[in-house]
Amino acid sequence: MFTLFKYLTWCCQPYSLVLMGLFALAFLLLFRRRLRFGLVALLLAVMMTVISLPSVSTVLAYALEKRCPPVALEAIPKADAVILLGGGVGAVNAYLPYPECYPAADRAVMAARLWRAGKAPIIVPTGEGARVAELPLLETMGVPAAAVVCEDKARNTAENATHTLDVLKTRGCKSALLVTSSWHMPRSLMLFDNPDIRIIPVGCDYEATLAVFRETEEPFWQLLPSAQAAAQFGVSLKELLGIAYYWLRGRRLPDAATLPQAEAAP
Repeated sequence: MFTLFKYLTWCCQPYSLVLMGLFALAFLLLFRRRLRFGLVALLLAVMMTVISLPSVSTVLAYALEKRCPPVALEAIPKADAVILLGGGVGAVNAYLPYPECYPAADRAVMAARLWRAGKAPIIVPTGEGARVAELPLLETMGVPAAAVVCEDKARNTAENATHTLDVLKTRGCKSALLVTSSWHMPRSLMLFDNPDIRIIPVGCDYEATLAVFRETEEPFWQLLPSAQAAAQFGVSLKELLGIAYYWLRGRRLPDAATLPQAEAAP
């Protein structure tokens, strides 16, 4: 009964209904010999199915994540600061007295973990929501405001790098632990590459890695096309396009074997 309920739930999801509707439309057009329109509808249905398969989106995301594998806390070297790229934390306002945590909030958790382990004396959250999102969450996790230096002007990763590096240079920092989602790390390293400050990547938010190395077999209904998988595919595609864009502009993509990172935990 439980399995049947899961399949029925999948059939009722908006994304599933759209897919089934596209296939039905394609076959109807082909049956009525509207070959050109039928083939277009069928191609669109197949394309949407493929990009929304969890196996496909996981492979694409893992291609990014594996360049920055998980590292044991004790293996991470000390640095002058922790750079925390914003994301995944809802801002505190008149209606929300506490920061809300979404998937990428792993970034703030990792930054607090590094600070509590004595890996760096300060955390530099960067992004427009630094003061109203990351700072309150860091304080909730025991990081005092005195140890947080907010950079709240940046609107994207490129500006994160520009403004944060300026902050670090002003404070005389020579090294920094860069914390962001593992799938976001390759493009971030391209933008944070700087001859004056050694950037040490510390990844988190390993969604695809978790799926690849899952110890238990997933039930079949979790392998069906889903809006979540399509969203993950879109995020990974955006990162790959960003990497290609900056590579064409002369930015260097660090080789996975030569990243300035401690050895991965066994």
